[in-house]
Formats: sequence, structure tokens, C-alpha cells
Amino acid sequence: MKRVEGFVCGRLTQAREARGLTKTALSSMLDISSNALAALEAGESLPRQETFDAIVEKTAFPRQFFMRPLPPPMGGPVFWRRQASEPLRSQNKTAQRIEWAAEAFDILSEFVDFPKLKLPHQDDWPTNWAAVSNERIEDFADYCRSVWGIGSYPIPDMCLALENIGIPVLAFEIENEKQSGYSRWADHIARPIVGVNTLESSAVRMRFNLAHELYHVLAHFGMVAEKEVRHAQTYQTIEKQAHRFAAALLFPRAAFLKNVRYPSLEEFASHKQEWGISILAQIRRAQDLGICDPEWARALNMRASKNGYRGKRGEPFDKEMPLERPRMLRRAVEAIESGSELLLEQARQRLSLPRIGEIEIFGRPLAASGSNVVQLKPVEIS
Repeated sequence: MKRVEGFVCGRLTQAREARGLTKTALSSMLDISSNALAALEAGESLPRQETFDAIVEKTAFPRQFFMRPLPPPMGGPVFWRRQASEPLRSQNKTAQRIEWAAEAFDILSEFVDFPKLKLPHQDDWPTNWAAVSNERIEDFADYCRSVWGIGSYPIPDMCLALENIGIPVLAFEIENEKQSGYSRWADHIARPIVGVNTLESSAVRMRFNLAHELYHVLAHFGMVAEKEVRHAQTYQTIEKQAHRFAAALLFPRAAFLKNVRYPSLEEFASHKQEWGISILAQIRRAQDLGICDPEWARALNMRASKNGYRGKRGEPFDKEMPLERPRMLRRAVEAIESGSELLLEQARQRLSLPRIGEIEIFGRPLAASGSNVVQLKPVEIS
């Protein structure tokens, strides 16, 4: 039987990993051998028509998806929060969304103008990431706030803060709740992609994760080698730096020392909504800034655990604080739709993502909403 010409092998790998399937599982679903599937993914053979039909059916991806050329490689490692506890299958699923977001940005940039990438930078920043001290991290957080013009005041929307400096943000549910944040540089769009997991998350956790990933973008991208990211002990040091920056960015040192009169759970709860930072993070912040010693911080953490702050119950005000939502990619889609639904359909066809993929990346399907359709009133016949 005739083979399907134009089939792109890399898209099959993307679809499989996006669905969280192993090669063994997918080959069984397609009723072909594991070796045959491996040959398809390696580009050593093209699928027969019935195999291609089965691929489309079992993966639930549009046919055109498998015929689209692959974009250039993204380059550089993915920075994962809690990397050691994240299974490879979960990482692969999310990694595909990151690649799709970069593709989407590239395509949509043909129709709309995105904010220019304006990453804060200091000329005398150490070239060795490991040489950056906590004091320098605190100063850098203050510098970022100064560049953004917010001084020592609370950051109203961390998600918008990243998008305003040109960083596309993703926020959708990931089945592994420990995969709380991620970031990666995309060479072909010359900017990073940052994302957070919204599954059982809270507004303060999401804000902290975004600030955490921002430090990876500013201080680790291009400076940390792949082998360092994969080395457990080294990665702990990398993560500690990002933690320190996130806390300093959300609740700057001068403001913290001025506002926190007495380190207690009640005191920290009183600042949570204003500054958008969790009680648990404030305990650590107080210890880092010398307001309470390790024993005091330990007692506060024990009481917080007893109160259920680390469990499903969560902290006070978690339910009252809504999650921040990305705007950049969604508004780009809305701008294209308001101009021409035909252009939106053209973008949708070029991406050819499954509906769930569209919603995860854009916060909505790419199909026209119908709000831009001219409504005609029927002519009354007398």
C-alpha cells in the first residue's frame, strides 16, 4: 500500500509524548511492532495510509499536525521546579507544550506586534553563576524593581510583570502537581518561555514560581551547563538562588524589615494579601534576613504544618486570592480575530494543534468565537 508522503517523524514523537504515551503503549494502540514505531519516529520509514489513519485516531491530533515541518531546536536545558520528583513522562508532556508555545508565538508574530524583550541586566554581573552571593541577589531584586518603576511597593500582578518585559507565560493544569514551574529559552523566537502549573495551586504559590523562574531566565540561562542542571547537588544550589531572588522580588528587604514587627504566623498572614507572598515563604524570608533565628523559624514551621498550611487545607486567604492569568498570547489571538476571522483560521491551520493544546497555550480555542460575525436581520415579507 502507498506510503504517506510528507509525514514528519518528529511530529509523531511530539504527539506521543504530549499524550504521555510510551513507544510500547502507542505501538500496541496502532497494532504495529515497537520496532516499526521506532522506525517511524526516527524517519527511517513512512507510515502506510491505514497506519497514519490510526495515528490520527489514537493520538487525537489533526492530520495536518503530522505534515508540518519542525521548527528549529529550542536550545539549552529546561529548568524544572523539583526536578528530582518529576517523572520523565510528565516532563516530556510539558516540554511539548513549551515547544508549541514557541511555535505559536512565532506564527502569531506575523500578525501582531508583541512586547519587545527587555530583560533587566547589570554590566558587572558575575560571569560565574555560582559566585553570586545572597547579598548580590537581594540587590539585583531591588534593581529589577527599580527598572520596572515600582520601588518598594507590592507587585500587583507577577504574571503581567513578566509579559510586560516580553516573556510569554503559560499557565495550565499538569497532572503532576509537584511540577510547579518551568522555563526554557527558545532560540528561534529569541526569548524565553515561562510556565506554571495551576493544578491545586494558589495565587501566592503561582507568583513565587513565576518570580523563581524569572531568576533562571535572568541569571542562569546561557550560564548554567546542561550537566549542571542534571547534577542533583548543583541543581539544589541553583534552586536556592532562585528561591532567594523570588522572595526578595516579591517582598523586598527594606519593606520587609519595615513592615514585619514581630515574626509570627498572624503577622505574616496580615501581609500575605498585600504583598502576594505565602506565610511559609515569609518564615524563610524572616530567617534569611535575620529577624528570627533557625529555632524560631523551626517552631513557626511546625505550627504552620500543624495548622495544615502545607496540606490540602492550605493557608489563610488562599481561597480569597484569585490566580493570575496570562494575557499575552490570548490577547494576540483576540486581536487577530477582531481584525479578520479568516486570518485566525489561517493561524489555526498552520499550528494544527488539538483543541486541548490550544486552550492550554492560549486560554481559549483558536476557532472563531462568532462575536465578530455581522448579524443580519431577516427581511419581513408583507
